[in-house]
Order: sequence, then structure tokens, then C-alpha cells
Amino acid sequence: MYSGLSDLKTLITQLNATQQANLLESIFAGERKATPDVDLAPPVVRTIWILLAMSTLVVTTRLAVKYRTTRRLYLDDGLMAIALILAWVHAVFLQVSFNNGLGRHVYYLEPDHRYNALKYGFISLVWSYLCPMFGRLSFCAFLLCVAHTDPRAKKWPIWTFIVLQVLINVTAAILLLSTCGSHLEDLWMLNIGAYFKYCLDIDIQSNYAYFAGAFNTLTDLFLTIQPAILIMHTKMRMGNKVGVASLLCLSIIAMIAAIVRTVAAHTLSDISDYTYDLTPFVTWVSVELNVVLTVTSLPLLRPLARETRERTARLLSINRKIKEPWDDTISLRSMHTGQEDVESKTGAGVGVTALGNHSRDGFASQQDPESVIRTVEVSISYEKNDSPLIHAALVGLVQGQAMERLAGR
Repeated sequence: MYSGLSDLKTLITQLNATQQANLLESIFAGERKATPDVDLAPPVVRTIWILLAMSTLVVTTRLAVKYRTTRRLYLDDGLMAIALILAWVHAVFLQVSFNNGLGRHVYYLEPDHRYNALKYGFISLVWSYLCPMFGRLSFCAFLLCVAHTDPRAKKWPIWTFIVLQVLINVTAAILLLSTCGSHLEDLWMLNIGAYFKYCLDIDIQSNYAYFAGAFNTLTDLFLTIQPAILIMHTKMRMGNKVGVASLLCLSIIAMIAAIVRTVAAHTLSDISDYTYDLTPFVTWVSVELNVVLTVTSLPLLRPLARETRERTARLLSINRKIKEPWDDTISLRSMHTGQEDVESKTGAGVGVTALGNHSRDGFASQQDPESVIRTVEVSISYEKNDSPLIHAALVGLVQGQAMERLAGR
């Protein structure tokens, strides 16, 4: 059987190129008689493009909302944009591979189709490591930014996962491309003798895939716990904490997808029928990377949800101002205007109230020595880097509420 081809390694390495090709073709002929021609591609292709369309919608909306709210984009947005581009590159490579027979048994494919199916399907695995890596780095950069609003938050764990994400996933991509050194093309041509001679043991590839998958799962777990710690430190009501946590702790969904992908990596150790056996694996790869892009972008859509809520309130003729329960705006009566509320651009109001005789236009009619004058001074300070407070405000953390209006410039 073709599935036992690796057991013939000793025999195959003793044959010349012509004998190896004849042996492979005889094995293929026997497999075609015993196995029907099944195509797994159609449902997988639909799944890949539907997931990509959803993640693209979420990420582009996140970038648009972020730019409209803050009038600029930040490091986490740039990393997420790179992740989205790589997701499209991954999908295009897979589509080319499926067009050439990925999803069918390798022994039913013509040599040129077999070559392209294996080549583009194999290279797509490179982007499958880099795309979710940039998505996770984006969320790490976001958490690192927000952590600066809480002096109790530790930054070194976030930095540790950032460094390890780059090292482990870039190494995985390099390992894929260097599997057979300069003879990688022999793998796509199914030159089995050259594969056994020049390529690394296939178990190395699958074992490292298990290791990388386990680490990415651990990263998703960390990206679920770390926001919960930041939320726990805030002074919000419990109901508000639960609401914010439901947005910031969505990485648990990515963790589940990473676990399934890691389990499916066992197919990497089977060199017999790559075009067919790898199809479930590449499906879960697409699920994982699109879930990472989606769940790490959803928290930044909170301003859009808030705006939608306010518009709905206006349509229902609710004439009261909608405020967050933790709004810390300071409003004072001005002795110069007599108006109810005067607010500064940063959300803090400054005013002076005089207790005594007032004229109709709001000014004191005379300066009576016996009258009492109360002066309230509020100092307003700006930080050179307002990014931490702005990001905290965008997702509803209490530390950033003082910058809510600044973020809405």
C-alpha cells in the first residue's frame, strides 16, 4: 500500500531514478484500483473564504473605527494589518493548490497538477505560522499599551510572549522551507529517492509542529488571562467588568482552535498522500488564523457599538444624555455665564461659583465684603504619550475614561 511507502526507504534509496519512478507508478496504479477518487476541496474552499471574509470585515472595521475615533493608527493596528495581508496570501496559495488537486488522492493527479498542488499547499503552511503570529503580536502590543495605565500590571510576561512568539513561529516557517535544503523541489515532484536522501526526518517536522502548536495554545491562554487581571484591578461595577471581559477575553476561542490544529498536525508525519491527508489540517489552520484575527479585533469595535446604541436611543426619542456609569466628568457652574455645564476638551470642567448678589446677566452687582466667594480649581495635566489611556478608553477600562473625549476628537 502507498501509505507504507516510508517502510520501503531502504529499498528505494538503492534504486536509480527510473526504477524509483516505475515503482511509484506501479504503486499508484494499485491504489487507483482500490480507492475511489474523492474530492474534499469544495466544502473546505467555501469554509476558508467565508472565514476570511468575516475576519476581513472585522479587521477593516476595527481599523476604520480606530482611525475615525483617534485620528491615527497605532502599532497594534499595523501588526493587525500585516496579519490580514498574510491571511489573504495564505488563502490565495491554498486556492491555487486546491485548483490543482489538493483535496484529492495524490495518485489521481497528473504530474503537473500534482507538482502545483504540493508546492502551493506546502508554501501555504509558512503563512499559517506567520499570520496568526502577527495577530497575537498585535493583541500583545495592545495589552502592553493598556498595562501602562495600571502600575500594578506586570509588563515582563507580555514581553516574554512577544519574544517567544517571534522566535518559535519564525523558526517553524524556516524549518518548513529548509526541510530538504536546496532539494525542496524534489518533494513537490515526488522524487521519493531524493526526499529520503536530502530531507530531514519527517518526525522532526511533525514534532516541531506539535511544539509550536502547544506554545501558541499557551499564548492564547495567556491572552485570555492577562486582560482579566487588568479588568480585576479597575474600579468598575461587576456588571461592567463582565461586559468588558466578554470582549477582551475572547482569545479563549482562539485557544480552542489552536488545540484542534495542533492535534491535526499528526498528518505532517505522513508523506504518502499529502494532497488528501493534509486537507483537514489546512482547514483547521484557516479556522485558527481567522479566529485569531477576529477575536483580537472585536474589542476595538466597542466605540462602534456605543455609537449604535446612542443612535438607537435618539431614534426612540430618549432625550437624556447617555453616559457610562463610571464617567468621571467634572461639571461646575460658571459665575460668568450662569450656564449649567461647562466642560473642557479633556472631560474636566473648570469653573468658579460666587455666592452673593448676582445681576441678571450673571455678574455680581457689587463686591460685598460680607459675601462668600467659593473658588474651585481643577488642574489638567497631559502626558506626552496618551496612547495607553486612549486604548484603555476605547475598550471601556476605567483608567481610560478621563481620555474618552480626547479619543473622540
